[in-house]
Amino acid sequence: METLTDYQSIEATIKKDLVMIIAKTHTCSTCAMINEHLKNTVKRLDEIDHYQVFVDDVDSFRGKHVVFSVPTVLIFSEGKELLRESRFIDTHKINRLIDAYLS
Repeated sequence: METLTDYQSIEATIKKDLVMIIAKTHTCSTCAMINEHLKNTVKRLDEIDHYQVFVDDVDSFRGKHVVFSVPTVLIFSEGKELLRESRFIDTHKINRLIDAYLS
């Protein structure tokens, strides 16, 4: 999974058709496992672009997208937030959204 390291890259990325951003920190133990969890439970994950952002490196992302806790999964389409899941990630919601969007 590619890591976005500056806010300009993030802004360009969220303007894509459908993209998932996973907000993390370097010290969060749950964050370290979230990629594997999503890979195992989100059926069509490979069909969308997905990235990670370490909010301790890109603090402006935390402020501009109101990320208070990690991990936070955000799904955007053309710059608009479609879904936000924090801490306890409901992968059923993510699966339904991706299925609906790609169908």
